[in-house]
Amino acid sequence: MPYLLGKREFVLGAGAVALAPLSALGQAGQGGVDDLGRNGAIPQRTKEIPTRKAKTTKLFLTPPGWPNAIAIDPDGRGFWVAEQRHDGDREAVWLLDWNGKLLQTVMTNSKNTSGMTVGAGYIWSGANGVSIKNHPTPPVNGIFQTDFSGKQVNHHQIPFGPSDDGGACHGVAWQNGKLWVSSNRLESLVRIDPSTWQVDWIFPHTFIPDLKDRIHGIEYDDATGYLWQVSGTQSKDVPYYAGYTPKLIKYDIKTGQVVELVEFVSGSCDPHDIAIHNGVFYGVDAGEHPGWPITNPTYQRPGWPPLNSPFSGYVFRIDFV
Repeated sequence: MPYLLGKREFVLGAGAVALAPLSALGQAGQGGVDDLGRNGAIPQRTKEIPTRKAKTTKLFLTPPGWPNAIAIDPDGRGFWVAEQRHDGDREAVWLLDWNGKLLQTVMTNSKNTSGMTVGAGYIWSGANGVSIKNHPTPPVNGIFQTDFSGKQVNHHQIPFGPSDDGGACHGVAWQNGKLWVSSNRLESLVRIDPSTWQVDWIFPHTFIPDLKDRIHGIEYDDATGYLWQVSGTQSKDVPYYAGYTPKLIKYDIKTGQVVELVEFVSGSCDPHDIAIHNGVFYGVDAGEHPGWPITNPTYQRPGWPPLNSPFSGYVFRIDFV
């Protein structure tokens, strides 16, 4: 004779059946792991990235132009500063002493230079030639290797792309015989052995949405082993310089994780690239921030190209506050 469930027994039974999968999931979340190593644990909340403030102090003007990249001279004479042009003309890299006196000018074949460093006796210029007006096809992109006499030693393409155009660059830094490149096409930071042009490490730019809009110059800190990158955010309500907050991103190069952010206080220079010397950070303001107009007469300077930042053309010191 079949056993008929009463209403109370049916509800209890259904409840037990319904709870069984949840119970199993709960056990997995407390250490139970399936054959693929998965469990039912709730993902941990993302840790908040530490943030501190910084301010800038302008030091001196570079020669007239759009100074877009900066590096420390390995011999301690001062700064190497690279200009960025949009007209296709040859671009200068200036050696300036610590007070801004011009010591040397090296002309390179890089186009629309956006990132530069010095190492192993060469200047390494990152070309963003796709931004040149009426650029050729393919555009002049990649890394130009130039000696201090102005002789081009090589023109390398950023790896993992077409042989004639590995994409544009937005930052270059030197790390103890290795070259870091910020690749626009790969949206990644790539470390290259310059003697073989082989990649030995790569990780993506930050995934933080607001910061990805302004990925720019990079610098490796020899003292701490971290990689820094220029970024920033634009207010949706306040346009142009007044609504812009420059920022720096600090990466752990072993993991690619962002370990710290730096926000510049209001009224700071607009960094396009940075350099580090004896623990002190420096930057350069190109005066041609994307999307900002060049019609403000207070920003213009006789003998200079059109500018759109109040600190255009300045090398400046960065102080953490």
